[in-house]
This record gives sequence, C-alpha cells and structure tokens, in this order.
Amino acid sequence: MITTKNLILKPVCEDDIDIYSQILSCDDLTKYLPKGAAYTHDEIRLHVQNRIKHWEHGFGSYVICLKSNPAVKMGYVGVEQCESPIHSDIRYALLPDYQGSGFVFESAKAVLTETFRTSHLSKIYGVALRENISSLVIIKKLGMQLESETRLYGDVEGLETYSIEKFV
Repeated sequence: MITTKNLILKPVCEDDIDIYSQILSCDDLTKYLPKGAAYTHDEIRLHVQNRIKHWEHGFGSYVICLKSNPAVKMGYVGVEQCESPIHSDIRYALLPDYQGSGFVFESAKAVLTETFRTSHLSKIYGVALRENISSLVIIKKLGMQLESETRLYGDVEGLETYSIEKFV
C-alpha cells in the first residue's frame, strides 16, 4: 500500500473488479486502450486476474482510493511489463468524476517512486496515442522524455513513447 497526501493506493485484488468494470466497460474511457472499445465482462475478469498475477514480478498495479474515504475507488495506476519483459510502462485510468483534480499525477508519481525504490527497474516508459492529450500531459509532467526510436508495442500508428530513468 502507498499513501500520498490525498490518496491510498492498494495493490489490485479480486474485489477490485468493480472499478475495472466501471472503467473498462465504458467506450469513452477505453477509446485510447489497445482494444479501442469497451471490454466484455469476461475480458475484464481476465484483465483483473492478469493485474493480480503481475505482482509476481515484485511490482504492479494499484487501485486509487480517496484518503478521506478509502471505500471510494476512483481508478487505477501501475507499472507493468510490456510485451517484451525487458520493458515496463506506467498505466493509469480515472473515472470521469475524479479527472482534472491532480489525482492521476499524484498517484503516478508515487507509483514511479515506489517501483524504482523496490524493483530492479532502472527505466520506466510511458506510452500514449498522440490524440490522447490528457495522458501525454501526465507523462510529460512526470518528467518523461520522448524516445522516438523505441517501439514497445510494435508499429502502432500515432503511439508515442517516453521514458524516465531511476530517480530514487
């Protein structure tokens, strides 16, 4: 668990299918994800199981909760291995009611710090489609630098890749 000024970040567990369902079943929130559309119930269940299993690597995804009311789940944030296990990237999503309040940046910064502190990783990537301006703003605000020659997910049209070196 990670605690920040406003948030509690808890490692993903089976009970978190509710927040993943709210996010991944919404076309608006999934349009920039690899599928590009809402996920089915079975896809969401598998997605959550994979997030839980990823913790075997010593790092992974967290559910973002309000510190003032820990029962309120707002989204998720985490660092996970990419298709090639030599690379890992940060991932995040927040329900619309909580967007624009700085919670993604606050949680992403805390997760980067914790992942660098507790894992073997020396570099973490951030990827976003060029039209996903909100995500690119977060990636740049985290201090990530453009890596125009790096392709973590093949030749996806408009996918930009950034990275940050270990800072703790």
